[in-house]
Amino acid sequence: MSQPGKKQQMDFRFSESDEIEEIEELKELVCENNGEAEIVKAGTLTALIENLTRHDRLDASFNRIFLTTYEYFTSRPALIDLLIRRFACPPPVTFNPTQVTEWSNETKPLVQVRVINILKQWLEHFWTGPEGPDDPNLLKLQSFANGAVTETSAAQQLAELVQRRLAGLDLKRSHPSTPKPPKPILPRKLNKLEFIKIDAKEIARQLTIMEACMFSKVQTCEFLHKSWQKKESPDAFYPAQNIKALIRYFNQLSNWVGALIIAESELKKRTQCIGHLVNVATECYNLQNYSAVISILSGLESAPIYRLARTWAMVTQRSCDALRPLQAMVSSAQNYNAYREMLRMTVPPCIPFLGLYLKDLTFIEDGNPSVTQEGLINFHKCTMLASSVHEIRRFQQAPYCLQTVPEVQEYLVTQLQSAPDVHDMYERSCVLEPRGRGEQRHRDSYTATGGMTTSMVIACMILDD
Repeated sequence: MSQPGKKQQMDFRFSESDEIEEIEELKELVCENNGEAEIVKAGTLTALIENLTRHDRLDASFNRIFLTTYEYFTSRPALIDLLIRRFACPPPVTFNPTQVTEWSNETKPLVQVRVINILKQWLEHFWTGPEGPDDPNLLKLQSFANGAVTETSAAQQLAELVQRRLAGLDLKRSHPSTPKPPKPILPRKLNKLEFIKIDAKEIARQLTIMEACMFSKVQTCEFLHKSWQKKESPDAFYPAQNIKALIRYFNQLSNWVGALIIAESELKKRTQCIGHLVNVATECYNLQNYSAVISILSGLESAPIYRLARTWAMVTQRSCDALRPLQAMVSSAQNYNAYREMLRMTVPPCIPFLGLYLKDLTFIEDGNPSVTQEGLINFHKCTMLASSVHEIRRFQQAPYCLQTVPEVQEYLVTQLQSAPDVHDMYERSCVLEPRGRGEQRHRDSYTATGGMTTSMVIACMILDD
């Protein structure tokens, strides 16, 4: 005899219409009342679809969570088929003729409007590739919008959105006119750049422009199923390429910080380099580029750099004092409460530290079953996943108003990509300051915190494939 709930669990991901037929009548929904609203905790896919498009109430929070995480428990083709079927909206078989008439005249039109609005919301805000003139999912939606529901203005808007997606056009709403970006602080010789001679504020600006571009490209689906930890393969639909690009960038920036210091044979030049890096980190902090701040701290706290006791003893008190608020920001106390609280109050534009989100998402993934004991989709887990994703999306909405300096960016890209791995720097560090000589610090003003970068380091290790 089969186990109860087993069949529903196997039916959560599908794409063929005959599989949709199998679960059509499974409509169990588990909710919880928190005193203010009804919260969906679990349900079958069909029940969740009905709640998404119910005629008597609009639950905007549920809709956002569903559209953010639907790829966690179903597929795009299956969701399209179910929404089209939901639009047909046949009355319950138990209804008498009078109830059927009432259903057709009052309930069905409302459900159909809900379906169209959900499709519009999906296409405008939550659709993730692929797209283009040959995408079968978009072609099916185009046929639906043009053929089945052309009598409504909402359907015409849906058809226009589909057409724009088929044409590969960006549907993001344009931002209001932004102020003129600040004038770049250019070095005297753009054709012969040196790190120490480039203004710290301008380095921070160009690093921020580069990372913001990568951060804006991350798709919602990349945060589901811990896809950033999976090795790339031909059959991987969402290999989280944008997250991996950010992780590599974080590592490169951290390694570059160490390489800049290790490259200097003279103690005085090493201390000047550290001072300039601290200034860059401070400017990144002022730009709310917290990812770059933590990456720079990671480089300063790496073993080859932190062990340079004689070098740190000569770093100015001003630089050491400037590091204190940055360290306080990334303190691991109370699960990084100081950083989380600051981030909660931050008004975009901002580039948050992605590693902490990946850590949170991993805990949610590993600590909560995807299916309840009753064989229902664990929508409570989806709610927790969506909470982190929505916060990330909030920071993706606002662009920075900064001017690109191609020469400086080209220099930075070359430097970042050529920086050696931190493990390759240790021998050089020991040559600069041999073990046992002067390792006692003369000034105890700077103490490495470490912990904050652990989650990103773990994520980065997955890229060693």
